[in-house]
Amino acid sequence: MKPRRLVPVLIAILLLAGCRAAAWREYHHVEPVEYYFTYPEVTGLLGPPPLFVALLGEGRTPLDCIELFQPSADERHMAVLCPKLGGDDGLADVLQAEEDLAAILTDLYAQYPFQEGLFLTGFADGGEFVLEYGMKYPTAVGGLSAMSVDKYPDAVTAGVPVQILVGESDPERLALAQEIEQAWRERGVLVRMLTVDGDGRAPNRAFARLSSEVTDQVR
Repeated sequence: MKPRRLVPVLIAILLLAGCRAAAWREYHHVEPVEYYFTYPEVTGLLGPPPLFVALLGEGRTPLDCIELFQPSADERHMAVLCPKLGGDDGLADVLQAEEDLAAILTDLYAQYPFQEGLFLTGFADGGEFVLEYGMKYPTAVGGLSAMSVDKYPDAVTAGVPVQILVGESDPERLALAQEIEQAWRERGVLVRMLTVDGDGRAPNRAFARLSSEVTDQVR
């Protein structure tokens, strides 16, 4: 009898998931890869909006991403891109992930005007990808933000604004981030490290809000 009692719960979960997806269907794309994209109806008085690319990393979907970042996008009048990169291997396949991102950006830049310079943020392995990408293509980047990462790029580029976010009760990542902040500053990187409430195990609204502030770093 116990399995039967689970049926209504499972149906409710499936219906809820369907409602979530339906609410964002207008902004959902599947070519060249899956992604969600929103463009502000009002762009403000400073010209085209910034393009903000967000990656929540393994175990989280582009739908999770757009739901988390859209409130900040509305507040700051920015375009938001939440893609699924790297195919079946995800962000572990860095070359495929870069190719996927390039294909999406080619399509978007052909359709919309944007402020010069991408702004990228990522959580966990999404943050590691963002940092590597930004240091590899600094002329294309306006600012970077990463949270709860375990690995930082060996090669860094001065002049790219970088924000490192760490859960305040995550002592190991906090110690590493403090070391990186000091080392990168000595190498001329425009970097700041901030703490976020909690242990940093999951992306939250504080992460989204602070990450979106990198769009203030206009090159």
